[in-house]
Amino acid sequence: METQIHHLPFAALPAVKRSDEIVNFVIAGPKQGTRNIKSGITRMRAGSVVPRHSHNCEEQVTVLEGRLRLVLGDKVVECGRYDSTYISAGVPHEFSNIGDGEALVMVIYGASHVTRTFTDTGETVELGSERDTFPPPDPATRRVKA
Repeated sequence: METQIHHLPFAALPAVKRSDEIVNFVIAGPKQGTRNIKSGITRMRAGSVVPRHSHNCEEQVTVLEGRLRLVLGDKVVECGRYDSTYISAGVPHEFSNIGDGEALVMVIYGASHVTRTFTDTGETVELGSERDTFPPPDPATRRVKA
């Protein structure tokens, strides 16, 4: 295997819009030569929601700024700066920015090819694809409309 070393300045990371309120910045994946991980930073506006879904691999999430409410299977937890979670493959989960400002979240997946299966529809999409988009949350409940 060829040795891969990349400097990845945040300003140069590709931005992938998931909704009007959520943008992902891809850090590492197959384009950088990874074989076993995919990672990025997600920017979430206040009140935004990543709808309930699961992945085909493990996921580690760390809040860099802001406050999130995470629904992890049957558990609900609130995370602040530098709090982390680990989520096994196949576990449904949802993220909500419950803070007053923007949240920044580091996400690391345990595979370079990652899929997302939306719980409400059962649709499976490739992470980062054009079909990997989120509907806006209901302003009254701060939850994604089913």
